[in-house]
Amino acid sequence: MEFNRILDKWDISNEPIKQIYSSAWQIGDKYVLKTGKDINNLHSNLLIIKALSEQNIPVATVIKTMDGLDYIVEDNSYFFISKKIDGEHLTDIYNSNYPELAYLIGQVIGKLHVAFRECQEDIYCYDNNFYDEIVGWVCQTFKNKDITLIPDNILKQCVSELKDVYPNLPRQLIHRDIHPGNMLFQNNNLTGYIDFDLSEINARVFDICYMSLSFLIDNTDDKQKTKKWFEILNNVVNGYNSVTPLSSEEKKAMPVMMLAIEMLFVAYFVNNDNTEAAEGSAKILLWLWENKEQISSQMELL
Repeated sequence: MEFNRILDKWDISNEPIKQIYSSAWQIGDKYVLKTGKDINNLHSNLLIIKALSEQNIPVATVIKTMDGLDYIVEDNSYFFISKKIDGEHLTDIYNSNYPELAYLIGQVIGKLHVAFRECQEDIYCYDNNFYDEIVGWVCQTFKNKDITLIPDNILKQCVSELKDVYPNLPRQLIHRDIHPGNMLFQNNNLTGYIDFDLSEINARVFDICYMSLSFLIDNTDDKQKTKKWFEILNNVVNGYNSVTPLSSEEKKAMPVMMLAIEMLFVAYFVNNDNTEAAEGSAKILLWLWENKEQISSQMELL
């Protein structure tokens, strides 16, 4: 990629460039350059950033080009630059004051959802029915790829339970990819939310489940960590409840929503030929299945 030709549009040059992930680079110590090909997705992303900023939600500030544009298009790809947010990603919640931090994370998600509700009517985002997604491309992938990582009876039960609970869940604009890597903290205070590329209308409890599942990755064999995970889950939910309470239907749905999310991950990773990640997601799904009753019991008490 010819970075200098791109960065000249912002009159930024001679700055060190470091790739953060496949579609983003840190430019010097002040900026982040992002790229992609879906212009509609970009427009939604920029509208979300602007709307949240107007509500004093900490998000990246978009830097305009020398011509006053929010982004440029080069070689069928868009590029935009935002101001780098100070702070660090959470790296290991288990070796911190995890109950307090989990409660804070729940509050952070809750505050984001409240802000989303205020602005979602002004933003076009994909309206996704998660149940339809599961019985659609996810189940079709399991069939077409002959995935045997999860017993068929478990898959059928997950789909059946999701069908029963999903229609009763409150829906709104959600982040959809909320995990520790997409939040920044400094001295246990949130400094910013990042990466709204996947934001969509969906059941709001999806974000809480998604975040909680991130703390199980590579940890289901560690009994000390899984014991702490139940406390983390409780505190994430309690933190969220302190901002915007969950309904009893949402709490009841959380175990099957988590199972369905891991089904999606297995199918996604298989489609991308990432066998190791697919096996990891299947392992989490089976652990969730074994501990489903305990999760359900905890949610009933909250």
